Amino acid sequence: MKTIEIVTAIIGTSTFLYHMVYTQYLVQNTVSHMNTHLGLALLLVFLGTLQKTKRTGWRISLYVLLLLAVLGATYVQLNVEELQERAWFNTSLDLVIGAMLIFLVLEGTRESFGSLVPVLAILVVIYPFFGQYFPEPFYSTSLPIKKTIANLGICLSRGIYGTALSVSATYIFLWVVFGSVLQATGGVRFFMQVGRLICGRLRSGPAMMAIVTSSLVGMVTGSTSANIAITGSFTIPLMKKIGFTPEEAGAIEATASNGGQIMPPIMGVAAFAMAGITGIPYLKIATIAIIPAIFYFFTCGVYVVLMAGKLRIAPMTEKVDVKELLLSGPLFIVPLAIIVILFLLDYTVMFVSFWAITSAIVLSLIRKETRPSLGTLINGLTRGAIAGAQIGVMCACVGLIVTTFTMTGLGVEMTSGIEIWSGGSLLFALVIISSICIVMGMMGITLTAYLIVSMFAAPALMKMGVDLVPAHFFVLFVSIFAFVTPPVAIGALVASRLAGGTYVKTAIEACKINGANFVLPLLFIYCPFILLQPQELPELLGGIVATLIIMTTIPMGIVGYFLVRLGLVERVLSFIAAIISILYVVFQNYMLLGGAIGIFILLGMFTYSRAKRGRGVVVSP
Repeated sequence: MKTIEIVTAIIGTSTFLYHMVYTQYLVQNTVSHMNTHLGLALLLVFLGTLQKTKRTGWRISLYVLLLLAVLGATYVQLNVEELQERAWFNTSLDLVIGAMLIFLVLEGTRESFGSLVPVLAILVVIYPFFGQYFPEPFYSTSLPIKKTIANLGICLSRGIYGTALSVSATYIFLWVVFGSVLQATGGVRFFMQVGRLICGRLRSGPAMMAIVTSSLVGMVTGSTSANIAITGSFTIPLMKKIGFTPEEAGAIEATASNGGQIMPPIMGVAAFAMAGITGIPYLKIATIAIIPAIFYFFTCGVYVVLMAGKLRIAPMTEKVDVKELLLSGPLFIVPLAIIVILFLLDYTVMFVSFWAITSAIVLSLIRKETRPSLGTLINGLTRGAIAGAQIGVMCACVGLIVTTFTMTGLGVEMTSGIEIWSGGSLLFALVIISSICIVMGMMGITLTAYLIVSMFAAPALMKMGVDLVPAHFFVLFVSIFAFVTPPVAIGALVASRLAGGTYVKTAIEACKINGANFVLPLLFIYCPFILLQPQELPELLGGIVATLIIMTTIPMGIVGYFLVRLGLVERVLSFIAAIISILYVVFQNYMLLGGAIGIFILLGMFTYSRAKRGRGVVVSP
């Protein structure tokens, strides 16, 4: 077992170094780079599984898979030009290698993320062979089996070597490693100290600390699970200590950490995928995401403040080591500054990732307290490389789905289907697309949901008059909720284990916290100012007011608290104010906005009056 760990560390570190070198020197062409990325990713995935399993039979199978991965990737690497020349006239050996690579990708994805994604890929791939017997909009055509294998497995411009794998190889991998580097070098200590400093004396202290710290960690990792592991280990016990149940504590941490996927400057991997697919510069995507991220965490903050008031939680003082805060600050601030400056100077995502990682490692070596041992650094690089490899293999698997949608016309059928099912109504189309995103999100992977759904949903929305940016942001934001919505809810699962709570109850609590955030993607379409899109001043001001009412009243209604405990009527009125605000946003009727404002003011006056008369207790946040 020790030998396997050493081999994994060597390959993981070598994979990291190769990608770092490729950011500075194009040592090979794009197709060869993708193949190298895929081959190394398959090796790391199977080696990672080999470290964990003790079953002799399965270990032998993994050794076979490792051998096949080497043979497949080597064959492609040695025959890149020939394979491109005979794209439609492949030899029998080409097809065998293609089928083998498809199998390896499916198995690697199953090892990394479970069976749902590969099963979906298989169903999509075989669907066209039966789709020719279905009526519209379910009709589709199919290619002969040999052409299907060629397109999906050995064609070097689509299938497993399509856009999704390219995005992983050039955009995603090193940013995943960057998060592990920060963790290995102790950069996250700064986030914890800042969270304590800002929130330590608040009534909602540890809960608000979870939100602040998770947003900071999210700025540089973009990973929900990593964020929960980093911040939840100290925020969850503190939340339980002051009175939150294990399920509430886990849900708060899961929801706050999930926001890291939309927190600039380093958002989740789906944001990098958006840049690769749409051609929108990543800096523009990160800039546009600022206001939505603020609203997301604002809603989380409102929820925990109201919960703390309802539970009458007493403030607790968190001591902050100011000296340590100042000394550890550069480990976070300098790499972040470098990232922002280089993006502003219009450098590529790959180039920026190189200097972000380099600066984090170099800065960690300056002080003895932050200097990692060689073993710790290699372990961090290996963990990051394995995580990046898992995403890479999954992207190759998604390529099977994307190519099938494209080559068989299934994507066009889905786009037309949305128009037909919605009856031409944009609002209904958004509801349909949200439902599809949630179903895709049941696989527990935001990137998969975004890549698949954006293929047909974004074109459908654009045909209905929605611009490119709002269309893709809508799909992206709905997809991120996959981490906290049942029945999979990976984020809730991880957090519930840390909190010692029930998984299902934690996921339900997370849905409650996200009550207002579920509406946020809808606002992208009808309140374009949120995405920094131009809007007339009256509509802009009305949209801001309506958005704030929605983000406030939904948590009020769910928690049942605002200065004092709310009765049934008051909670219903809170939801009515939110619904009316949503209707205003959709139909732009100022009478609706006036009604929502009136209800909100009445609620505030009534609850404040009750509190002053002693029928409730006014509390600080």
